[in-house]
Amino acid sequence: MSVLNGYVALDLTDLKGQLCGKLLRDLGFQVIKIEPPGGDPVRQVGPFKGDVPHREGSLRFAYLNAGKQSVTLDITQPKGFDLLLRLAEQADVVLESGLPGSLDLSALRKRNPKLLITSVTGFGQTGPHRDYLCPDMVGVAMGGLMYISGDPSLPPVRPPETQSYYFASVYAALGTLLALWQRGNDGQGRATDVSAQEAIASQEHLVRYAGFDHMNVVRHGSQHEHVAPANIFPTLDGYVYLFVARTHWQQFLDAWADHPAALDDPRFLDNDYRRQRADEVNEIVSSFTRRFRRDELAENLQKQGVPCLTVNSPTTFLRDEHIQARELFGDVQHPVLGKYLQTSFPLLVDGQREAPQSAPLLGQHTGEVLRERLGLEPTEIERLIAEGVV
Repeated sequence: MSVLNGYVALDLTDLKGQLCGKLLRDLGFQVIKIEPPGGDPVRQVGPFKGDVPHREGSLRFAYLNAGKQSVTLDITQPKGFDLLLRLAEQADVVLESGLPGSLDLSALRKRNPKLLITSVTGFGQTGPHRDYLCPDMVGVAMGGLMYISGDPSLPPVRPPETQSYYFASVYAALGTLLALWQRGNDGQGRATDVSAQEAIASQEHLVRYAGFDHMNVVRHGSQHEHVAPANIFPTLDGYVYLFVARTHWQQFLDAWADHPAALDDPRFLDNDYRRQRADEVNEIVSSFTRRFRRDELAENLQKQGVPCLTVNSPTTFLRDEHIQARELFGDVQHPVLGKYLQTSFPLLVDGQREAPQSAPLLGQHTGEVLRERLGLEPTEIERLIAEGVV
């Protein structure tokens, strides 16, 4: 696809921002991942191939860094930081996610005034919490998402995966592209400041409710806040998600030929009436959904105009005929991981999807990048290796 072919980004991020670099790579950037000589700590984050920890075996690292080039560089050493400055002089973007002040951003800007610097942190570059550490659980908690996650009768639960980091990375990619577009107009470099807390807060209506209506949204579990039946329902072989609002109610009853006569009461047309009786309605509807296989039920209700979809496991998602038809997954070959399926870029441009790429081995491109971009001789690179700089 290579929509943005020709642009170069230096990626110094940890887990908070690595999806940003991957998105830029999928759009055509050359993304040079700067790792300490011992390797990015994300290489030690599972899951691992065969459940055996190995710096080249992290599946999380393999996905988040697919298609990037790996350059080892100890930027805590003066020689290492000087090499970083020289690389930044030729780059378009620097991505970083250290605590504010941990990287000399002013030196980068001085070396390259047109450089775009995107910082992804827990709480941004300013404010009283700027220096707080922010594991993902902190991000989803302080961003408000955890407060509405989980069963309403139990304490809040952490959403799966690292949602605050991934949302922050998506906003970081968007901010980088906007800065790149603006630089095309005025030739100026810019600093994009992304807070994981703010990124996750902007995804839910709970903050909007608090700001506009002075209301606190409460947990509802999988039950929709305003509509019933709108929940996850059991089937013979799994689960479906069913959403029946006023506009679907009669179609739903038509599809359920032997439904209880009580449901024909005109009051059930009203969303609020059904929602107030959600437990009763859900129990009755569950007795209907349990009679069918999930694919059969979803297909039949969709034909009647009733929103109903299967709840996919990762395995059934891979087998989904729609996903296969759009070729979301592709084969990747890796020296350690071997051949495996990986998600491609989740959008198509003119009908074309960027093919998935393999993640780099630690330091795989160090010599190539230092020779081609900085003009270093092999003997110079060997000396830097001996000194522990690269």
